[in-house]
Amino acid sequence: MKPEKIERRPSIEERLEALRDFFPEVFTDGRVNVERLREVLEDSASDAPDTEHYGIRWPGKQQARRLANQPPHVTLRPVPKAGVDEDTTGNMVIVGDNLQVLLALQKSYASSVKLIYIDPPYNTGNDFIYKDNFAVDEELYLQDTRQADLHGRLVSNPQTSGRFHSNWLNFMYPRLAVARSLLSDAGSLWISIDDKERSNICAICDEIFGEENRVATFVWEKRTTRENRKVFSVNHDYVVCYARNKDQFQAERRMLPLSEDVLGRYENRDNDPRGPWQSVSLNAQAGHATKDQFYELTLPSGRKLSAPPGRCWVVTKPRMEELIADKRVWFGAKGDNTPRRKAFLSEAREGLTPHTLWTAEEVGTNDSAKKALNSLFGGVETFDTPKPVELIRRIVQIATSKDEGDLVLDFFAGSGTTGHSVWLENQAHNSNRRFILVQLDASIDEKSASAKAILDAGLDTIDKITCERLRRVSKALKAEGVKGDLGFRVFKEDSPALARPLHLAAEQLEKGQLAMFKEKLAHVQPADLFTEVLLLLGFPLDTKREQIPQDSANTLWRFEHPRVPQPLLLCLDPKIDDDLLGALRDKKNHIFVCRDEALTDVAKARFYDALKLADSTFKVL
Repeated sequence: MKPEKIERRPSIEERLEALRDFFPEVFTDGRVNVERLREVLEDSASDAPDTEHYGIRWPGKQQARRLANQPPHVTLRPVPKAGVDEDTTGNMVIVGDNLQVLLALQKSYASSVKLIYIDPPYNTGNDFIYKDNFAVDEELYLQDTRQADLHGRLVSNPQTSGRFHSNWLNFMYPRLAVARSLLSDAGSLWISIDDKERSNICAICDEIFGEENRVATFVWEKRTTRENRKVFSVNHDYVVCYARNKDQFQAERRMLPLSEDVLGRYENRDNDPRGPWQSVSLNAQAGHATKDQFYELTLPSGRKLSAPPGRCWVVTKPRMEELIADKRVWFGAKGDNTPRRKAFLSEAREGLTPHTLWTAEEVGTNDSAKKALNSLFGGVETFDTPKPVELIRRIVQIATSKDEGDLVLDFFAGSGTTGHSVWLENQAHNSNRRFILVQLDASIDEKSASAKAILDAGLDTIDKITCERLRRVSKALKAEGVKGDLGFRVFKEDSPALARPLHLAAEQLEKGQLAMFKEKLAHVQPADLFTEVLLLLGFPLDTKREQIPQDSANTLWRFEHPRVPQPLLLCLDPKIDDDLLGALRDKKNHIFVCRDEALTDVAKARFYDALKLADSTFKVL
């Protein structure tokens, strides 16, 4: 028997071949005949083809869908010494094109992210700054849909373009489609957006998530000053929220902490031993009342009182008497006021129900965020319109738990506000949330007013600003005595070394590409391949590793993560001695991986048989 080969995610062509194996009759001239496939599936298909249906359509949509189902063209490599507390942290910053990074993470993080927050380009006509390293088929698609020039660089999207909205939708659709697969059942996606593309982002999210999973649209007061130059002074943006499963999200949705204003309403006017309380009304509108809610009360002062005209008591008379006996009804200091129920702070719920209007006073503005960021960087202006930490903290408060180690993802990381916000929220509640931030190494616009100061500080790409902010925040919080995980590791996208990318055509391989990849593998250090192996096998980036001492001359590594049922034993040596087999026999229920060329065919057979007896899996690269 031979060990399993580690394979990358199958391409569209390979999946079509699998379909051909099961349903050869649905192929005509090498292409899928959809109507014939519908006939074969019978009850699983609708009664008649849909020639018209409700939804949003635009040029390039079909290919945008395909991009979300392509295998990744990149892997990730760690960047040593670029982060903080790298040996102990569970936080990650990944430098690369966010679509390719999301695809690379898909196997390892499927259904495991609790919150995704993104602040994508607002499509103002000049803010596409991405410069992706695309595969050939993707480059042609982006050129065809006017997203990229002939050199593969993403270009600005002028409003004069006939595909102005289409270009932006083609950019966003595949990223959102992959993002959904990363969310847990109770997970949610939050998108900052302006009015120009709000309706379109909702339309594609309705399609990807299902309209039934649209949670809410929040209005955020992004500025408090008036723009007199404009026809209307636009003082707000939106935050759109979708859930993987709305019912699950609502069941786990968190309350907002009680504000100082709310806490100020509680006092103890009668020295009740149960502590501070506030009074709430005991009468309500009478429209749906029963006859048991209409009765006369005798106040402590002796005065007789019924509910006001058109209203009724909230509770029945027996229940009212129970509340009075338990000293839960307040009749005023002289016992002559309309009764009100005492709501004790000690018995209050977790907090306040979130509302959908977020004011500048509550969550900050672009201007307050810019001033705070400039101060953090010693007066150097880095971003014109960053999001305030208070805004992202509110989202984190609502969408994540403070004691379950929830994972937060932001794949338009920008200045790193999301990571900063997670740390502050962890600090406030002694929590252990983790984050993954993804940011392209896009160059700083040298024409901007603040470019010189940024470049002089050595921050010539946006990802460097992201990491520098996190380093400064981490240092400041530690100086304040804050404990917990205040570190992060940095990874960067790279071309795979362990297997050829599946998007390369056969004729390209005949020209020497396969030899090129074998040559690259020979020169890559084993430690640099760890992450690539982990992602191929579905292990998260924060998987713990240790070197296992054993008698063999080979180096054996053990990787283990709570989310993966079997630990991984990995040996990347170019040749494996027979002595290693003895050590593997004693280790039950694990995955053993080595290089294909490290064992002869006879040795592979012996390894396979021995590992099978140990209820283990044998794979080769």
